[in-house]
Parts: sequence; structure tokens; C-alpha cells
Amino acid sequence: MKALKPIIFIVIVLILTAISAYPQRKFGGRVVEVIDGKTCVIQMPGGKLTAVLQYIEIPDPEQPLYDTVKDHLQALVLDKPVEFLPRGVMFDKTVGQLLVRGVDVGQQMLRDGAAWYSIPEKNGQNEAEGLRYQDNETQAKAEKRGVWGVPDLKPAWEYRAEKEAFARQQQKEALEKIKFAKALKSQNRRLANPQQSVPQAEMWADVGEGDSSFDQPMGLGGLRAGFDPARRLGHISTPSIFLDFPKVDFLRRMESRLFYFYKGDKANIEDSVYLVAFLATSKEYKFAKSNNLVITADSQKVVLGKARRLFRKNNSYVEELLVYKITRAQLMKIAKAETIGVQMGNLTGGISSDSLMFINNLLNAS
Repeated sequence: MKALKPIIFIVIVLILTAISAYPQRKFGGRVVEVIDGKTCVIQMPGGKLTAVLQYIEIPDPEQPLYDTVKDHLQALVLDKPVEFLPRGVMFDKTVGQLLVRGVDVGQQMLRDGAAWYSIPEKNGQNEAEGLRYQDNETQAKAEKRGVWGVPDLKPAWEYRAEKEAFARQQQKEALEKIKFAKALKSQNRRLANPQQSVPQAEMWADVGEGDSSFDQPMGLGGLRAGFDPARRLGHISTPSIFLDFPKVDFLRRMESRLFYFYKGDKANIEDSVYLVAFLATSKEYKFAKSNNLVITADSQKVVLGKARRLFRKNNSYVEELLVYKITRAQLMKIAKAETIGVQMGNLTGGISSDSLMFINNLLNAS
């Protein structure tokens, strides 16, 4: 019977909270423990009650000021007589208004910059009380108190939403990697079949949209792939990405592809390299007198230096192939950018942000 006493007390509190005849019923007691910056334990005559301050939110444990906010609430309420007005139930806790000598502790926390006025919860609050809460937060914000004095500190609900979104993205990327690995393994098995004829790779076909069996759609993420069992050479690559050089009238078109070449097999890679290749169609040979390449990822520059240059004539135009080595670290820097600029010698252009999807897919697959 003694063990049931706290449970019976909580049930009584919940029933009284739910009955409209007791909308203003307050419970008196003393705070005996502070759990975090908005939660405390109240010792009442009928038992202990875990109380959560209404309409406020505090920093998460991983955020700055979490311990400071807890200490602040502790200074305000620990071992002090309080009144508690229940508003609702949250699992084994009761949400409501906590008063010390008639002062609403939730409002005091807002005024001291120790909490945020909780946007997800405020819909259930009456207008007059809501204005008082909002006013206390506004004053603390203007004075840069507490949470408002920490640069870029996000309200806890935004922080949790971003954290959950990041976890979902990581899970999604992990699943994509598994899909890519399975697809590549299946494709390598098919292309390694000795009854199939697998011609040697030609770089022109690799950069353009050739139909060589060494360069076929993977069926995932827009990527292409191939494997030559005779040379034990495989690759994964992006489709053609078209570049825009708006001030170059003699350049008919410019496309690019990104490659991951590996020797051996996917389970036992002996050597590998990332290459970025540009295929230009122009009116004259050496459309760019200097082929030094600099890619700007937002404000960061990725310097790739000079290219290996190949060319051939095609009717009245000249096709040139420029091939550069690029590291995985450089690719990751580019993949995180919002805007990408290309400086090739004295020519300046750009790549559509949509192309970042292909770069990220290639990084996941390789």
C-alpha cells in the first residue's frame, strides 16, 4: 500500500486537472530536486510530483548553457515552498505553472535569458498570459541575456529538428552506398562474363555519351560504370555535365565528366584515381591558351593545375579533351558548395548546382 501511495497521488492530481470544476486548483509543496532547467520534483503532502515548467524550452544537453540553465532554476526554486497549477500531463510528468512567492518561475526564466518562449507549445496559452511571456523574452533578447548572448545558438526545437534531419540523411546515404555497391557488383559480374566482348576504353567515348559496353548506365543516381576483366580496370562516372562560358563566342560547347578509375575488383582495389575531364568543341585548336584549372566552391578555391590535352578535328570544328587529376578531399569540398565557378586559363564559367547531385552520388558509390 505504501508503494502505491505516490501513484495514487499522481492519479488524483490528473483527475482534478481534467475536471472543469477545478480549473484553478493549486497544489502547495517544496521543491526537493531539480532535474534540468525546466523540470523539478515537488514534495507535497500526498507524495512527490515531477513538474515541468509550462511554455518554455531550454537548451538540449549537447548545446551550450545546458548546465548553467539547470543551476539557475536550482537557485530559484530548490528547497523553497512553491505552488503548482497543473495544465497537462506528459508521460510521468505534469506540465504547469510553478509559482514562488507568487512569481511565475517560467516567466522569470524567460526574463533572465535562461529559456526560450516555446513556439511548439504556446498555442494552448491564453492571450493575456502569452503577451506577458513574450514580453519577458523580448526584454531578455534586447539585453542579450543568457541564450541570447550566445552567437548562432538555435532554439532547442530547431536544434533537435536539424539533428533528426541529419540522422535521416546519414541513414539515407548509408542505404544509397549499399545500393550502389550491390549494383556495381552485379554490373561487374555481367561485364566480366567471358562470352561477352568488352572492347578497350576509348577516352572520347568515356567523356561523351558513348555506347561502349565499358561505359553503361548503372541505373542508380544517373551514374555510368564499366569493367574490363582483361585489364582488371573498372570505373564509375557521372553523365555529361554542361558548362556555361557566356562570354566565349568561339566555343561551341563544353561538357565535363567526373571519373573514378580503379584497378583490381571492388572487393580488393589495388589502385585508384579520380579524374575530371572536359570535352570542348570550338572553332580553333587550343581554345584556351592556358589550361590551368581553378574550381571555386563557394569562396574556396580548388587548384588543379595543367591538363593532359588531346585533340582531333571534326569537320569545321576542333574537339579537345582536357584531363585533370583531382583528389577525393577536393571533390568533397566541391560537393558541399552551393555555387561552383570554373576558371580555365582566362576563361570564366560556371556549373549548374543540379550537377552537385551527380558528384555526391559518385562519392557515395566510390
